[in-house]
Amino acid sequence: MAILGKLIKEKNERINFRSGEVLGDVIIERDYLQLRTYAKGDLDREDGSKQNIQFDKKMAKEFRAFLDEFIEGK
Repeated sequence: MAILGKLIKEKNERINFRSGEVLGDVIIERDYLQLRTYAKGDLDREDGSKQNIQFDKKMAKEFRAFLDEFIEGK
C-alpha cells in the first residue's frame, strides 16, 4: 500500500469528462481509507483494471477541505 503523501491543487486544468458509469468502492480501516475505481463497464470488478488511492487521516482531512470547497462552489 502506498499512502498519499501530498495533494497539489491545479486551478487551470480542464477535466477530460467521459460520460458513462464507472464503479468505485471504498474500504475504511482504523487508520486508512482506500478508494478504488474500475474501468467503465467493469461492473463486476473482475478485469483487474482498478486504480486506487489510499489516505491516512491527515491526508483525508486535507482532501476533505478540497471537497468542501468544491461542494460549496468556492
